[in-house]
Amino acid sequence: MDVFVEIGGKQIRVNEGTVFSTLKIKNKKVGDQIKLTPVCCIGENEIITGGEKLQNVEVICNILEEKKGKKVYSFKKKPKTGYKRGYGHRDRLMILKVSKIETK
Repeated sequence: MDVFVEIGGKQIRVNEGTVFSTLKIKNKKVGDQIKLTPVCCIGENEIITGGEKLQNVEVICNILEEKKGKKVYSFKKKPKTGYKRGYGHRDRLMILKVSKIETK
């Protein structure tokens, strides 16, 4: 069964054993378990998009590690004034692994 999960403002398609990265989740550490509610489920014969059936599906993920993402540089410059400014940004990421997809 494939499941679409919304986490960190993004929707990700997962199934059991999938490893994916997302933005850091507050108050969670490496080794913790997270329970996520899906947005959509794709089963063998049907697609579940809402209602009570979707509330019965739960995705359990384990946090494998925390790391830093790719550094993004930005640069500003105004001509003839000597104004220049460069800065960078780097997201903190968590690597999650889907251990189980439960249906109640």
